[in-house]
Amino acid sequence: MKVTEDINVFPPRSFYENVDQKFLNFTNRCRVLPVPYFSEYNTYFELKRRFEPGESKHYPNGGFEVYGPEGSLHSYDLDQVIVHPFHLGMTKFFSKSQNATKEKVTTGPKGKRGRPRSNKEKAEPKVYVPTGGKRGRPSLSPEEKAKREAKKVVKAKASGGKKGRPKKQVS
Repeated sequence: MKVTEDINVFPPRSFYENVDQKFLNFTNRCRVLPVPYFSEYNTYFELKRRFEPGESKHYPNGGFEVYGPEGSLHSYDLDQVIVHPFHLGMTKFFSKSQNATKEKVTTGPKGKRGRPRSNKEKAEPKVYVPTGGKRGRPSLSPEEKAKREAKKVVKAKASGGKKGRPKKQVS
């Protein structure tokens, strides 16, 4: 089996060529593989109906109606659909040896992301010079500490020495 592209028609059309008979034994609602999705073989397509040549006015040369992912309906010619190899139990059909490898294309030198540095930033970095002073919030004076302790004692006496919500009074 080979996937071929016909470039003599517009738009160019892909189709299967030299297909084994086992890939043409279609049953109702079987899993199929349309040729545009040959490289995306995990996408699930299901056969709705097959039309022989002259059977339908919409398919004068014959064709397929196929359910796609999320229930969408797709139409293909007779040579564009095969029974999916997974449906036939051929789980290793799409091995890496059969698939073509993709080439990486580079568009130029690899650059860094973001805004380029300015000339100021390219100068030597600033060096930290210790000043010898204390860091952080200054400590309280002893008078202020005494005032706050006195407030705590008054508050504790007013509450009866207990913290939190008062107990419910039983009447």
